[in-house]
Amino acid sequence: MTLTIPAQPIKALRPSTLIAEGLLNPRGLCLHADGSLLLAEAGSGLPDQPFSGRISRLPPDPQRPGAYLPGEILAHGFRAMNLQARMLRDEIMGVSDIACGDGRCLVSQTDYVGGSKLLDLQYTPPEPVFHSQGNLNALCYHPTRRSWLAVKPDTNQLVEFRSGEEERVLAQLPPLDQGQEAVPVTLVYEPETDAVLISLFSGELHGDPARKGIDFADKAGQVIRVHPASARIEVVIDGLQLPTGLALCPDGHLLVLELCSHLQQPLPLGWNGEPLHGGFTRFSGRLLRCNLHSGRVEVLARGLDTPSNLCVVPGAVVVSEGMGLTGRQLPAPNGTVVPLGGRLRRVVL
Repeated sequence: MTLTIPAQPIKALRPSTLIAEGLLNPRGLCLHADGSLLLAEAGSGLPDQPFSGRISRLPPDPQRPGAYLPGEILAHGFRAMNLQARMLRDEIMGVSDIACGDGRCLVSQTDYVGGSKLLDLQYTPPEPVFHSQGNLNALCYHPTRRSWLAVKPDTNQLVEFRSGEEERVLAQLPPLDQGQEAVPVTLVYEPETDAVLISLFSGELHGDPARKGIDFADKAGQVIRVHPASARIEVVIDGLQLPTGLALCPDGHLLVLELCSHLQQPLPLGWNGEPLHGGFTRFSGRLLRCNLHSGRVEVLARGLDTPSNLCVVPGAVVVSEGMGLTGRQLPAPNGTVVPLGGRLRRVVL
């Protein structure tokens, strides 16, 4: 049965605190066995910082439960690619996700120049163990297949990587209801079904040239379940507005991030730095908690700035926020203007 997001989900706002600021497009997070957070930052997107992507480790603060010490850089110098000229939106690509499994931690990196790859953090610097063409976005380990699964938003595919084998396409995602592309954003392994859950953006409609960069169907995002062995696809949740991060809680609830409430103010080719939203309405994202069995949907956090990734930690979830060109001026909800910056937010569960 498909869960449709209600117009007014139950308000169950939870306390939250910022645990890291001043980050460069924070994306994938992974809880390491020692309690530290591993973090991928895509980079600043600034023209004079083309290799500003980095991977860091945030140790837990022994003096303050739930807090973390400043990040230790594990590796840096990864290419950061600003797609504003192509997308007319504020999107920076580079290192994108971190996943641990089978005693290893791998990082996905999108690099349209040098070729995309999965990097193994056991080496210093991290060494590529798998190569791919196109955009390697989110990543997870599949314990029963003993393989690494990733989604590719440029080809709308679920792909698999195994040592000694070529990249394998497990599923090609079909178009959505209005013919727009089903663009996969992130994925998580679902132990209950041995499948993976994938969040889907609704691709651009390309129906109105005047709306290039923001021509999206409203609330057309989904979460789907894909069974890797058969490529069978089920729609689990629909009615989402640009869903990004997913995470399964120990109690079985599914956490879902929505990037923003709507789209506005693309960054045109002649953009000269004036404060614009840049496609995605800033400070309008939210965190939902969904019970896939009862259909209950709660809003745990709102007012998030372009949230992208989630990581469940003991008693809470950590959210990556702040996507786009580092330091550029953003319109804030209270009528002021603030500089764009990446941060991590801990939301109590």
